[in-house]
Amino acid sequence: MELAPSVDNALEQAERPTASIQMDQAPVRRKCWRSKLLGSRPAFLQTPEGSPSRALLSRLAIPEPMPFAVPSAVEQPLSPDPLVEPPQDLVRTLVNAFVPHSSSLGFFLHMPRFIQAMQLPGGDPRRAQLSPALLNAVYLWGAHLSTSNTIRGYEPAFLARATAALSSALRDSHYNVMHLIQAEVLVANYFFSMSRFLEGRYHCSAAVALALSCRLTKVRSAADGPPHRGHALGGHAEPRRNQHLPPPRDAIEEGERIRGFWSVYALDKSWAVALGSPSHFNGVAQSGTHIDTPWPLEMAQFEAGGMPADFRSSLTVLNFLSGATAMPASSHDSQLSLRAKAATLFERATHLASQWSTVTDRNDFYARYVVLDGLIDRFTAALSPLDRSRDADAAMTVLVTHTLARAATIQLRSSFKDYDRLKDRKDLAAAQAAAALLENFNVPPVSVDPILAILWTAVCRVFIGQATTVARGQAGAGPSSSPTGQRDAARGLLDRVLAVMNRFRETSPLMGMLHDGFVSVQGAM
Repeated sequence: MELAPSVDNALEQAERPTASIQMDQAPVRRKCWRSKLLGSRPAFLQTPEGSPSRALLSRLAIPEPMPFAVPSAVEQPLSPDPLVEPPQDLVRTLVNAFVPHSSSLGFFLHMPRFIQAMQLPGGDPRRAQLSPALLNAVYLWGAHLSTSNTIRGYEPAFLARATAALSSALRDSHYNVMHLIQAEVLVANYFFSMSRFLEGRYHCSAAVALALSCRLTKVRSAADGPPHRGHALGGHAEPRRNQHLPPPRDAIEEGERIRGFWSVYALDKSWAVALGSPSHFNGVAQSGTHIDTPWPLEMAQFEAGGMPADFRSSLTVLNFLSGATAMPASSHDSQLSLRAKAATLFERATHLASQWSTVTDRNDFYARYVVLDGLIDRFTAALSPLDRSRDADAAMTVLVTHTLARAATIQLRSSFKDYDRLKDRKDLAAAQAAAALLENFNVPPVSVDPILAILWTAVCRVFIGQATTVARGQAGAGPSSSPTGQRDAARGLLDRVLAVMNRFRETSPLMGMLHDGFVSVQGAM
């Protein structure tokens, strides 16, 4: 059976972006959204018995996207043509604003080579090979992250240029396909951060389609023979795009492909939960059975030579989920590897919880539940502590992994809070651990992975649920903990999470929107 669909087929199945975001089949204006949140307990904060909240945002009426506030001090109007380069001084400013936060935004290419290519003269063939879609996606984030109102004024223009470049490149392009995948990841994260979920999902789907069409699931596959060989798709060749990837020139280029695949995988898995849509990597290959690409190394390891020449991999995700021992390519997990594994657990926990119902074979369900719960616990316990002395981008990456792991524990228990056999309150302990990560959190509020807004939503729901339960006299508290103390503790941790969310509202409207919703709920508690 053919694993990889053509780009066209995959994109035809993806949702097309529209001017406004619709959730629950109807556009909802800001006034309606606020009125829902001001109720006694809004629906999106509830998990009905027997009906798990698969989508963390499925119960939240999303307001229409805020229009861009374009400063009037834009000095030089940009050409709408993405092929026309901006002035060099502007390019330098934009790239300098982007680079320090690139990892948090999903940049997986080799940064020194990318910068080197950008610095070449315009007539150099290597400079011309840089995809306009990638360049404008980088410029878009650079404008968004800039502290200058003048530079931020270019943001709408770069958004239009980036999406136009991607639209044309997906149909007829001679540019490096890894550049297009990178551009799709950056643009998807941009839309997610701006609360524009339909467009974010569309570009995430496009990144997945490109990755599958190039067989990035089969890098170093034990089933495909020698690792440095181009692979053609059989049976369903895409008519408008050559899907063969030439053999990587060196370990760094292979590293870009491996890291690129897992970046797309983690993006898809995480946002599938947030939006209540199935992961593109489930499908025929349930639970990642057909993913053979090895877990990624750090880019520095690829710079040093990468994986052994004879190293092969198979059933990467399935082996992880089953606890099978597989020969690792490195003695320790890279940060991207941990992120991808945490995203896998987050999505699998949500999927398993969604299968719970009053007619479920409870013994069978509980057996699967115990296995996955144990895997999540072991993974979380093995994570290195969050090192706040690291640079902001690295600290943010580690924070996302830790929070994903705690959110997996929370999601696994999202369907059966009243079933005594599973009522262990580990979701509360996980939420407390996630909030503890934010103590003395001093990362500058410039850039943030938008998935954190979703994960912190899950955490806040637990604290609100705990405070509400205590207020109703159903706490089940220990003898040394008074109901008032439990309620105050839950509210204090909720305040901590909301304070961090509020810090990121300038660069992530999604953070601000969810923060304001929880504040409204908090006031009604």
